[in-house]
Amino acid sequence: MSGDGDALISGFKHELLPQNSIRLITLSADLKDGRPDLSIKAYARAEAPDYICMSYCWGPGPESKCIYLNHHQFPSRPNLSQLLLHMRHHCLAYPEWQYFWIDAICINQSDGEEKTEQVGRMDETYRNAITVAAWLGMPEESEDKEMHGRDHRFKLSSPAFVDEIVRSPYWSRMWIVQELILAKEIVLLYGHARLPWEMAWGILQAWSTLGKSRWRNSAAASLVQLGVGRVGASYIQKQGRALGELMRYLEHSEATDSRDRVFALLGLMEAEERRFISTIFPDYTMSHEKVMLVTMTYLKQIYAPRPFRWIFKPRQVWGPDVFGLDGQTWEAMWSETEAYRTPHDLTNYAYVWNAKAIGKLLIPGQSAKAFCEQKAELRKLRQQWLDARADALHRLARESKR
Repeated sequence: MSGDGDALISGFKHELLPQNSIRLITLSADLKDGRPDLSIKAYARAEAPDYICMSYCWGPGPESKCIYLNHHQFPSRPNLSQLLLHMRHHCLAYPEWQYFWIDAICINQSDGEEKTEQVGRMDETYRNAITVAAWLGMPEESEDKEMHGRDHRFKLSSPAFVDEIVRSPYWSRMWIVQELILAKEIVLLYGHARLPWEMAWGILQAWSTLGKSRWRNSAAASLVQLGVGRVGASYIQKQGRALGELMRYLEHSEATDSRDRVFALLGLMEAEERRFISTIFPDYTMSHEKVMLVTMTYLKQIYAPRPFRWIFKPRQVWGPDVFGLDGQTWEAMWSETEAYRTPHDLTNYAYVWNAKAIGKLLIPGQSAKAFCEQKAELRKLRQQWLDARADALHRLARESKR
């Protein structure tokens, strides 16, 4: 392996991960050749020990830093290397932090099949973690000295410190929405500082609403608008949100793998939508354009004729930015979806299933039995429409040359 500075070649090879398993790592308190020293082991998910999920920004490539994994050299990006160096000190404050899950290490990134399977269970991975530790990066100018104790909330009283946090690239990551919403407990890590989630989020929420314009327009403010706080998170955990809504809210978020503009949102979708779309995604054998083409077709099925047939410029609703495409490619793909249009599902309107509006469906003198039969017929029609929609999307995935 070459020295730090260039793209490195790994001396570590992941073993085949058994079904229903997860890899976890432990971190040695001592460095090896001045670098983090880790061990990795696979566990059956049902028997895995309590673990911490790390939420962080991959950052720009290449993998120019080196860590040790099961005594072998393993390449990492600079931000992950800094994270691991600081985790040695954070673990002194949190002695219960013994096992960790870090996607870049615990998922074999070169195995598309494993990556597809593990990403499809990412929501389960974060739900089952005892804590999500969110690494915001390194302080810009202030001294980064090791501090004692588990709670350094006093640093949040400094506007300059909060300004650094708001401007962290961490908040622009697509994946963090799921990671933070599904967490049982969250600790923010900024250099050596350990910050309580509730207080930090309260300050971010207030400052993104009332503070300087750059805070109001920041990626952190977008998460506030989406409701990624304790109340909002609880609602999304229980109810989920529509994929189209999530994509529009997060159209300016970033993902190292452009396909994750969709895949990172699967765990947050409404239950019925999730069951449906998970028959197709995630699939890392698809190109970015094919993933976005299938997604565009899916959204067109869901919302047609509203808003697609009733608005003059669909670009204003689902423009190129939502899909991470340039204008010319978006236009071509938009036309391509027409061959896979399905009839609009007229059973999907809220008044059909809204208990408060049940009376609107009852014909005077109609018996409860007749009404139940009517609902059963609507469910049957809806399932027929779902099957037609699924067939169209699977045909598109097979036939598209993108």
